[in-house]
Amino acid sequence: MTVHPRPASRRLSFAAAVVSACVFAGGAAAGTINYGDFSDIPPGSVMYLDVTESSSSVPIPPERYGAPSIFGDNLDFDPSNFGAVAVGALPGADLVEAQLNFDFMAVNGTGLDSLLISEGGDFTLAGTGTSGTNVNAGLFAQVDITHVDGVQLANSITVVGSAQFTADLAANPGLNQAWTHSLLLDFGPALTNAGFDPSINFATKGDVVINNTLVAISESNPDTVAQITKKEFDINPGVIPEPTSLALIAAGTLLIGTRRRR
Repeated sequence: MTVHPRPASRRLSFAAAVVSACVFAGGAAAGTINYGDFSDIPPGSVMYLDVTESSSSVPIPPERYGAPSIFGDNLDFDPSNFGAVAVGALPGADLVEAQLNFDFMAVNGTGLDSLLISEGGDFTLAGTGTSGTNVNAGLFAQVDITHVDGVQLANSITVVGSAQFTADLAANPGLNQAWTHSLLLDFGPALTNAGFDPSINFATKGDVVINNTLVAISESNPDTVAQITKKEFDINPGVIPEPTSLALIAAGTLLIGTRRRR
């Protein structure tokens, strides 16, 4: 497939986290890496187009997500350079951010009713301190559905969501602790509001923007450390056959049953 650069106008501002909670703030993209298109058809039925990561950091940082792998319909990233660390000798906050963009397109006969985003890694909170030493992971996603049942919409249908993980030294002291969270974007309510029936109408093409932020905050005690790293990031679409395909499957099942009864 040909890789087409994504227009800058389609990007969202970056999610930025400050203090102990993640607060989203604006920022222009400074560095961009386009990994191209990914599909595993068959057995998969979804294509991911123009998979691109970018960052507002200056100077331009190395890749955060890295090139993904695809297994069926699942797009899997294994980040190796996505982490934040703050130590007591240099008190304050370390913030690392990155944005992921891609288009999705379902093959004929299938559609999407949701998108599940999962991520995780490890964190360390050690030394002398209080809840003022903490780590945070922020996740924000927006899906603009541009096609329903293979037909392009005059106006896209937008679905948004966010999730956050946080841990502090007072409640979670220790080294190399696991963290994980996920965000499920259910297309049903947005389709209903747009006049569709989500039991028979499904998204077949759309744009996805995901903002990710990691923050580590350490108090001024010399032995205090706060560190968080992202090591897993997965995209799992809810793929289902469209009604015509379901009807064909049902008809085939009925025919097989009739033949057996004979």
